[in-house]
This record gives sequence, structure tokens and C-alpha cells, in this order.
Amino acid sequence: MKDNNLLNLIVSPVREGMSEEERKLEDRRRIIRTASVLLVLLCTLFLAVAAGTMIALWSTGKTSQDLFAVMNGTYVYAKTQEELERIRYEEEMKDVTAVSFDDAGDASAATGPDVSNEVVSADEAVPAPDGAQEDTGEDEEGHDGLPDVTADGGDDDPYGSDAGAQDHADEGGDTDAALFEASGVNAYVDPNVNYPLPFTTVDESYFQDALFIGDSRLQGFGMYSGLPGTFYAATGFQLYKYDTMNVVNTDSGKVPILNAIPYDTFTKIYIKVGLNEMGGNDSAFLSKYAEFIARLREVEPRAIIYIHGILPVTAAKSGSDKVHNNTNVYARNESLKVLAAEQGAYYLDAGSVFMGADGCLPAEMAADGIHLKAQYMDIWKKYLMEHAIVL
Repeated sequence: MKDNNLLNLIVSPVREGMSEEERKLEDRRRIIRTASVLLVLLCTLFLAVAAGTMIALWSTGKTSQDLFAVMNGTYVYAKTQEELERIRYEEEMKDVTAVSFDDAGDASAATGPDVSNEVVSADEAVPAPDGAQEDTGEDEEGHDGLPDVTADGGDDDPYGSDAGAQDHADEGGDTDAALFEASGVNAYVDPNVNYPLPFTTVDESYFQDALFIGDSRLQGFGMYSGLPGTFYAATGFQLYKYDTMNVVNTDSGKVPILNAIPYDTFTKIYIKVGLNEMGGNDSAFLSKYAEFIARLREVEPRAIIYIHGILPVTAAKSGSDKVHNNTNVYARNESLKVLAAEQGAYYLDAGSVFMGADGCLPAEMAADGIHLKAQYMDIWKKYLMEHAIVL
């Protein structure tokens, strides 16, 4: 019986010269070859999907745990609960009025914190410690409404010389004097005199001329703590990118920190970085940190520098993440303590007030294992108020 199938037309002449046993063997080989091709195709498809998924997770700052949470429905529930807590906290803060400095450094009255809806995990990026670009760190004239202050005591420098300082006092420097008195800082005292000084307790007015620099955890603290400070904080901020990453909102758009910071305005600087930089070289990280402190002191010579320790993560997060875990957090914090002493800065171990008996962040304090929920920011604020340096 003839078969017009193209495959049979090609194969039949070959098979006619085979014995029955050879034909069976050839059929088995054909099945194996077909199955092998299908298996290769399936493996290729699986690897392509896996690679695409990993690239998507990396580019959005998510983890495999987030993906599994989305698949089983718990991610949406957690984010919904977090959003409800944020809205509830905003309602509670509506009656609270505080004086604050906006991102450009201008003083303004604010009813409650300036709240952003952005919520992202902190384990977003792998550091790329490229060479730092040179930046003058000087404030552009008029971009923030503050006086153009230079360091040489020239015509534009009301505070750069003894005569300029006296003129400023005679011509109505009462506001600045009151601010310095309230914040416990002498306007003309070297911040490193008699270093190290003991910590003391202050009230919220201490933070009126404080600058906070850091990542998304600090960004959340700025939103919900109610402290009247200036926050140059952004999701995904890394120390390796301090002179290139656009962080601060100005009239001309977002710019890097040193491009926006007004000269000789802040008398306290709180730096909280380190989680996003994990996984890289510890020595390179500490070297970059020291460089950043030096650059900040060039533009804020009266500022007391605080090096904020990295807060712990939850036990679940620590156990599932090879990089952002508490073993690495504790090791890096030990390095930060040494760095603080070397740089004449003050180390803040705020994580100690959050740790549970297991040394981890309690699970109920963070929906994603990393970022504190709004209602726990007061614990952090209380720690800072009880660990201040007054000259």
C-alpha cells in the first residue's frame, strides 16, 4: 500500500533494505532523537523565561521572595495593609504642625510630613565602585533662596570674617542666634573640639538645622517621624553614587547632593547608608565613606557628623537573602564603628532598640522584612533625641 507522505517517500527506500529488527531499532532511535530535540527546546524556553524573570526582578529592585509572594497572593495583601497603615498615620498627623526645611534648604511651615506613595525594598542594587567625579560642592547662586556664602570673607560673605560676623550680629542676627541656641550649637565652634563628647538628650528643635542623607529606610523616617530636619534621601541611594545620583529636588530639577547642599547651613549631618552597598568590597565601601565625609566637611564646616548604623532585617529576610542578612549587617556595623572613631564622627547604634531576643528586627515591624512600618518611627526618633551631641 502506497503512502504519499513526504517523510515516508524519503524514508521508505532506506527502510526497504532493512530487516525487521533494524527497522525497530531505527524507530527507537527516531523516538529518542525527537524526544531529545523537544527536551532541548523546553530547556531553552525555561532558561529564557528564568533569565527574563531575573532581569526583571533586578531592574525593579525586587527579590524572588517578592515574586513568590505575588504568585500566592500575599504580596498584594501586605502592600494593601501597608498602604492602609500609611493612610491611618497621615490622618493622625494632620493635627501636628512642625517647622521644616524643604529639599532646597528653605524654611517652611508644614502640617504633618510630606508623604510619598513610593514603597520599594532596600536590597535594590549591586554597587559599582567607580572613581568619584570631581565636584566643587558649592551652591549655585540663588537656586534655593539662601544667601551666597563663600569661605574667603569677600563681599558676598556675611559670616566669613570677624568683621562680617560682627556686622551680621549688629544688623539683626537674632534669628540665627536663637536657632543656634535652641539647637545647642555655637555658631563658631569647631564641631570636633574635645571629641568625643558624651551623648545627651535634646528636644525636636535640635534637628531644625540637621541634614539627613540616606536610602529608602531614611526616606521613610523623614516621611513619618515628624522631625523638622532636611532629608536628602532617595530609594536606591548608594554611597558609590553620591556625586552622580540625582536625589535633591530643586527649581531646575533633581540634582546630586553636593550640587544642592547650601554652604555652611547645617550643624548636624546624619548619614545612613550601607544596606544597598552590601555584597561589595568592604574596604572600598569604607574608603568611599571617608571620602564622602571629607566632601561634606568642605561645605558644612560646623557640622557634627553622625554615622548611622545599619538597622537589622527580620529573621525571615535574613534567612532567605545571601547578601542582605543580619550576619552581614553586624559585620558592616563593626566596620562603621571603627570608621566613626577614625573620622571624628559619632556612631549611632539605633538598631539596638529594634532588635528582638534573636537579634533580628521583629516581623511585625516590617511588612517586607526591611522597611519599618510608620507606627514604629517614634522608637527611632526617640533614640536620636537621646543620643545627641551638644557643643
